[in-house]
Parts: sequence; structure tokens; C-alpha cells
Amino acid sequence: MARKWENIICYEDRGLHIFTSRWLLSGIKTKESAENTDSGVLWLKTARVGNTVTAELYKDDGLGISDKVASGTASVAACDGTGENAVECALSQANTSGLSGSFWIHDYYGDDTCPLQIALCNDEDLDSLCDAIEALPGYDSTYGCAEFIRVAGDDLIGRVTAMYQEHIGGHGAPEAWFITDASRSYPDLRMIANPGQLRLACAHRAIAISVGRSHQMAQDTMYSSLRDYHNAEYEKALASLALALKPGNGANAEESQTGNTIRMARA
Repeated sequence: MARKWENIICYEDRGLHIFTSRWLLSGIKTKESAENTDSGVLWLKTARVGNTVTAELYKDDGLGISDKVASGTASVAACDGTGENAVECALSQANTSGLSGSFWIHDYYGDDTCPLQIALCNDEDLDSLCDAIEALPGYDSTYGCAEFIRVAGDDLIGRVTAMYQEHIGGHGAPEAWFITDASRSYPDLRMIANPGQLRLACAHRAIAISVGRSHQMAQDTMYSSLRDYHNAEYEKALASLALALKPGNGANAEESQTGNTIRMARA
């Protein structure tokens, strides 16, 4: 697989349990019947003994032994909530899941289990919009449409953080994995209380990206027409979006209607 998944929403309680950032995961499978997530969702279970935190990722909220997909440990002795003293927790695959990666711990207050939204849709969602997705250009026999879903999700999260910048804390603010300074809080994707509302938009965008691979420059082809159709449906899904948001970061209401996109300079 190419790029790692980095626009991951970890719904931890940063005031009572754990404060994480800079998530990077590899090996995500979105293929039907071969997923190593639960339709794009994982559960993070953390436990501390002394200064050592054990982190485990599961593909089912029952947290069964066979559902574990990755695990790792890190010492949080120096963690104080800042970026400078955050520690990296490397995750290795479990149960031959093929999933691995890392995240950073800024502070640890207590043990917890919380969900992570990895993929905003999966192959099943694409299949409901387009017959024979296995024939889409770039379909992978192991990972399915994962790479296109990743790219579509990155695009969609960028659009949403612009649309709801007052709630989420800014578009392009330094929460990216490659920034190492102390500003680690925004944009706070945990404000997206119902990422399932993004599923349709992500599926349309992923199909458009996939078929766009076979578009011939300066020619009107079947692929270019299909690409344009799904891009148009993607824009319609965004225009009709009424995203559920958690109160915070200037938001008193739990729901806000999408308006004009507000673009902010990157930090």
C-alpha cells in the first residue's frame, strides 16, 4: 500500500483518560469480508501499569482476543500534555491482521476504551453505488478500494474542516502528524459526532478517484463521464450535509448546516 492513513478520528476523552495525536496506520483493508476494521471503525483500549501504557486496537467493541488487530506499549513517565514531551506508541499487528502504525500520547489520566474512525466508508458502500467494483481501475485483491477511500477521506475531511472551522478549530491548523511543536489540539476532529453522515460523500468521491485513473486526456470517455457523475454526486452530498457536532470550540448547538466553504491559511 502507498500512503499511511493519517486523518483518523480518535474519540478519546482528553480531560479524563488519554490525549492522543498524530495517528498513522498502515494495512487498512476495506474489502468486503476481509476487513480489519468494523466498517471503518476500531476500538482503542488502553491500560497503565506503573508508567507503561499498553494500547490495543480491536475490530469489534466486544474486545475479544480474536478481534485484536494491533497492540503496542509506551512509557508515559514524562508526559505532561505538551507536544515536546509526548511519546510515540508503535503498534504491531495482532492475529495476522496486516494492520500496524503509531500514535503519540500527550498525557494519560486513566484507563479507557474509545472508538476510532479510520475509513469513512468501505467497499460495501461503493458497491451500493457502482456495480462490479472489483473491475474498477486500481482495485486491489487484498485491500479492495482502500487506497481510493483513503484519498477520498482525506479530501472530505479537508472540506469538512473548512465548512465547520469554527466548531473544529480551524482548517489546516497543526494537528498533522509531521508537525512536532507543542500546538497539538486543532483541528479537533472529535467534534465530528456523526462521521457516518460522511459515508455517502466519501463513497462517491472514492469511485470518482478510481475511475479517473482511466480518463484519457482531451477525450470524452466512459470513464470520464462516470467520474464526472460521481464527482457531481459528491458535491450534492456535501451541499445537503447537516453534520452532527459536539459542543465546544465556539459551538453551542449540536448541529450546524453547511454554508459556504471558509478557507483559512495553514499554520
